[in-house]
Amino acid sequence: MTPPEERPSFSPMWRTGTRRPHRSLGVGLILVLLTASPSTGQRVQEKGQAKPEKKTFEVQDKKALEIVQRTIAAYGGLASIIFLRQKGQMRGLVRSYLADGTTREGEMTVKFLHRLENPEDLKWMELKFRGAPTLTIGYDGSRVWATEEGQPIVLRLRTEAAFKADLVHHYEALLRYQEYQAQPRYAGREKKSGIELDVITLTLPNGAETRFFISVRTSRILHIEYDVPIPGQEKPVRFRDSYYDFRVVQTTLVPFRVERYEDGRLVQEIRFTEVAYGVQIEETDFKPPAQPGA
Repeated sequence: MTPPEERPSFSPMWRTGTRRPHRSLGVGLILVLLTASPSTGQRVQEKGQAKPEKKTFEVQDKKALEIVQRTIAAYGGLASIIFLRQKGQMRGLVRSYLADGTTREGEMTVKFLHRLENPEDLKWMELKFRGAPTLTIGYDGSRVWATEEGQPIVLRLRTEAAFKADLVHHYEALLRYQEYQAQPRYAGREKKSGIELDVITLTLPNGAETRFFISVRTSRILHIEYDVPIPGQEKPVRFRDSYYDFRVVQTTLVPFRVERYEDGRLVQEIRFTEVAYGVQIEETDFKPPAQPGA
């Protein structure tokens, strides 16, 4: 179901460990998109000569760029994204929906550190489910690792593949498309539950593709979709993240509720209670804990 569009609210739950950027600092960082125009010396087409057919993808790319620029503005502008979303921490409540129909509830903490021009952020995630060992999963820039109560474990292939895919396929990738040298393409317009959505396909240089479903009215990203190959499975899993409860945190728009679907089945819901940018985070925080005798 397409999430309803909600009016943004200013969250009292933000904080930062760095000085708030002055608005004027963003002026020199805004990247201007230039489109080629015919040279003034170009000869006028001769009368009766067939007009060259305009390629469809050129029109689509131009439309895609217009939509993406409006989306970036809706999330606070490029300056806010560059200055604020370099590192941060999020806390919230998580509910997992298992295949047998049961649910598990717990708490989640996520830390991230953005690396310039690299779509894979360093990431650390801790999950505390009731009656289960504390699970920690991290990505240190080269590999995914995991522990239970501080002891190393081997993740299921499906879990590891989903975690690694999440480093690349996320809504913020569209906001940083220029930094990643990604190519947005317009894929048409859909209408679901009365909401008109523009669909943008974003392709990273490594070939990874994500589909973004953007509200025509508010320019918010309401869904993303992407396929994840799972080792041992012939068919990739179609992931879908849906975003709700948008709030403004330090001048940038953040969804505070996220639903994740796998092949159309709801598997997880996250309700963030705290989002903080600019906290003190170092690259060493994403390394696996040292083991005795190592």
